[in-house]
Parts: sequence; C-alpha cells; structure tokens
Amino acid sequence: MSSKDIQAKFFQLVKERIDSNISFVDELADMLELSTDSAYRRMRGETSLTFEELALLSKRFNISVDSLMESETNELTFQFQPLKEDGFNFIEYLKYIEQNMKLIEAEEDKEVIYIANEIPLFHLLHVPEVASFKLFFWQKTILDFSQFRDQRFKLGKVDEQVNELSRSLRDLYCRIPSTEIYHSETVDTTLKQIEYYFDSGYFEVREEAMHLLNKVEVLIKHIRNQCEVGYKFKQQEDGQAPEFTGYRKQDNYTVFHNDVLHTDNTILVRLGSRYLSFLTSNGISSLSTMNEKFYHESVRAIGVLKRRATLISGTSEKERNRVFENYFRKIERLRARLDSQLA
Repeated sequence: MSSKDIQAKFFQLVKERIDSNISFVDELADMLELSTDSAYRRMRGETSLTFEELALLSKRFNISVDSLMESETNELTFQFQPLKEDGFNFIEYLKYIEQNMKLIEAEEDKEVIYIANEIPLFHLLHVPEVASFKLFFWQKTILDFSQFRDQRFKLGKVDEQVNELSRSLRDLYCRIPSTEIYHSETVDTTLKQIEYYFDSGYFEVREEAMHLLNKVEVLIKHIRNQCEVGYKFKQQEDGQAPEFTGYRKQDNYTVFHNDVLHTDNTILVRLGSRYLSFLTSNGISSLSTMNEKFYHESVRAIGVLKRRATLISGTSEKERNRVFENYFRKIERLRARLDSQLA
C-alpha cells in the first residue's frame, strides 16, 4: 500500500473507535490541536500525519501502525491483552469483548468463524451459575489472583456490573451470525474443572458441585436446541426456541463437529474488507491481529477442517444426536462419580 492508503486505513480504524455521536473531524482537531480544515486535509490524505501525530493517535486508540504495513512480509504484529489483577481486570476484559462485539454487529457485511476447544464464553452467559464458576476458576486457578487464593467457590454470589456486561455480551452474540466448529472434547474442560474443584475441596458447599453439573447439562441442552433450529436465542424457562427476530436467520448459527483436530480457541472475523483474528494465550488472555494474510491462511486451514467435519445444525438430526449424546454421557459419568463420593 502507498503511504496515502496506509493513512486512510489508519483513520478508518481511528474512526471506528470514536463514539458515533461525536463529530470525527472535531474530535481529531481537538486531539491534534489543529484547525478543522487541517484535520480534514489529513483525513483526505492531502497532508501526511507527522510522526508525533501518528504516535499520539496510535497510543490513544491502541492501534498498531506496524500491523498496517506488514502485509508484504511474513512478520506478524499481535495485540496482547493479558489479564491482570491490578490493571486489565475481568471487568475491563468483558468491556474489551463488548467493544469488539459492538464493532462486529454494526458492520452489515460480516462473517464470524469460531473454533471452540471448550464451551465458548458467549454460551456460558446463558446459564449464570456456570458462567460464575468459570470466571471464578479463571481468576483463582489460571491467573492466580491474590484475592482469590483463600476463597472457595460458592453459588449465588452476585456482581451486578459483571451481570450487566454478561447480558450485553449474550444479546450481542445472539444477534451476530456465526459459524462454529466444536470437538468431541469441547465439554471436557469444564467438566474437568468441576471435578478438580470437587476433589481439591474448593467448593464451599460440596453438594453444589452436583447442582453446577446439572446446570452444565442445561447449558448443553440449550446449545443443542440452538443447533436444531439453526439460530441463537436467549435461554428460555421452558427450553423452547422463540420465533427468530434477528438478522440473517439462514446463517445465524451454523455448527460443525470435528473429530480430526483439537485446536486452540480461535475467532476469525471479516468486516467488509477488514480482517480480525483472535487467539487465546494461557487459556484466557487475548491475542489479536489485523493481518490479512494470517486471516486468509487460517480460513484456508479451517476450510480443510470443515471438509472433514460433520454439520450438526439445521436438518442434521442423526449426527447432532450422536454428538450431544456423547456430551451427555460424559456429564452422567461425572455425576455418578460425584454422587458416590457424596454418599
């Protein structure tokens, strides 16, 4: 790309990070201490950004300039968002996800592919008890946050800020069409985490492990119901699917089951002619890149994987039943073990 093209792409990314209710040119003029006319000339590419201006905007909006210029090389620039107890905490993490989800929803021409090696966070949010357990597990056992070291898990603890963000993420997810690829072990991580906490005495009330396991079963049934109708919806008390009222019913929720390859959690997003790839590091921290070559190579590999996978959404009843019965058997085996221990 020419320097003018790079500057245009940079401004497009900046614009996406400014509230739509705010005048982009006025905001730019204020930040760079320019006249409105000077700001317009930079937006149109008639005047190049100075190094100081580029550095200021890049830092303010968390945009990697390297990522805009690396398409002709084999080097990749990733943005890393490690979770920290005294910095980028779980509230900030959920807000970061919400910001990206709103960006995706706002784009009319979009495509989302999610390869899940465990139950996706967005599904967990349909069942608060399971989501609460996972958030606790990540903070205590994966991230080793000091405030959790002497705590044991207890159902019923409420954090209204987390709940509000969770509801927003869940609803955004339901409105965004996606293709998802699950594995025969997608449910295993959550079951192993429950079993580990039960054996280690990390449940404040041991019997709550059984209640939590029942809620995992509710969650898996809800995922199966969404696969059956072919669209995502909020968990209903009666377990039935409401009438679809969202965007693009025909591909709102397309799900494949893969027995060939167990991969890391990966989310690939195309927004018009822009590309985003999200990976997980250390189980939960986020790595992301806007590199187009990485995106296309990942999509190519997923295409190969899909040809060896089985469609389990929509009319694929036989295969869907086979996959979910396997998940339910795993839940039942753990239930029987916990029940014998409690007895």
